[in-house]
Amino acid sequence: MGNNSYCETLSSEWSLPDATALVVKLSDVHYGITVRVLQTLDGSQLPDDTLTVWGDNGALCRIYLNGMAIGDTMVFGLNETDFMGNSVWNPEYPHDLEQEGDYVVSVCGVHALDYDNGLVTGWITGPVNESMTLAEFMQVVATCSLTSGVPEPDVDNALQVAGNGGDRPVLSLAAQRQVQLQVLDALGRSIIARNWDGSPLPLHGLAPATYVVQLRIEGRTIGRRVTVAR
Repeated sequence: MGNNSYCETLSSEWSLPDATALVVKLSDVHYGITVRVLQTLDGSQLPDDTLTVWGDNGALCRIYLNGMAIGDTMVFGLNETDFMGNSVWNPEYPHDLEQEGDYVVSVCGVHALDYDNGLVTGWITGPVNESMTLAEFMQVVATCSLTSGVPEPDVDNALQVAGNGGDRPVLSLAAQRQVQLQVLDALGRSIIARNWDGSPLPLHGLAPATYVVQLRIEGRTIGRRVTVAR
């Protein structure tokens, strides 16, 4: 959902992972997994240790992780946990699982790639499967990361959210203008799609979850995660 390649994900401020890492799955833990960090490839240096990585519990903007086999090696774009699994929770799981030092794998963009026999495979530079060596992939990552330093504040800061994390977030634009608005759920389904002039827009009636608000504005698509916690 959102960006169509790992390179594009690295170039987008709203979906940028904190770290890119080569990891191997050790075990399942509720809606998450434990992994061993084999190598930090980009971004914040991760501890050379076991991490708990959380996926989707049924109502979050994250990928599902439990389908991976123990021993699978992956390249993950990891973000520090936002603890949303503790507040937007599924009664099937304890509601205090996510802890400081844990990470998540977002579904907003491409945050997971396969790794096998020395090759990274997936949507790396575009929406088509590619395979390249780890060294080649690291060169691509370094190049893509450089493009994230060209912000356009008048556009990227246009969307404002009041009450994010409450029961009725309100969207608005810093300056009123006509844009195309779309609100997507964790499965990428369109919940709201309309033209909008930027006047305050309460998000009534949404189930507790994290959503992605996308705007088509001045020829660009920008996005922001919005949480309804109760």
